[in-house]
Amino acid sequence: MKEPPIKRHIFLNGFMGAGKSKIGPILARQLTCDFYDTDKIIEEACGKRIFDIFNEDGEADFRKKEQAVIFQLIAQSDFSVIALGGGAFMDELTRKKAEQSGIIIYLKSSPQSIYDRVKNTSKRPLLQIEPDENYESNLLKKITELLTERRTIYESAHIIIDRDGLEPEQVAEKILEQVNEREKH
Repeated sequence: MKEPPIKRHIFLNGFMGAGKSKIGPILARQLTCDFYDTDKIIEEACGKRIFDIFNEDGEADFRKKEQAVIFQLIAQSDFSVIALGGGAFMDELTRKKAEQSGIIIYLKSSPQSIYDRVKNTSKRPLLQIEPDENYESNLLKKITELLTERRTIYESAHIIIDRDGLEPEQVAEKILEQVNEREKH
């Protein structure tokens, strides 16, 4: 196996529907490292979907589980690509620990692009909107509000990639280019 180009974790951060879970495995293959999706790890450990964890146990309980999984992945000696839940870095300790142990990539996407990707799914617990005649505008409004609330945290990333209009493979290439450039300095 060839030597990977970097020796630190890469954290993919961004709003739900930004493509972290699709782009992560592509990037990990390019870097010849493991890929972890924190939401999938939590679902497997709990035996239920994130949506059900939020509804049955509450967001605070989910965030504790999420933090534990992220800390466990950070503690591994082998670097990896880690896709985070959209709200993972709302917790300052989690964010700081990740900043110290890796490179944080913000997959930036417009509210409209996110809406287009998530409008037909019911598995996003923070985007549960009444399915009435105003559903589309209410969903877009909710996405915009959450993005605004998280913008400062998202934009504090080491690297920001505007992923709108790009295929997952193209985004992975852009990430790889910018990570390699960053690691040279």
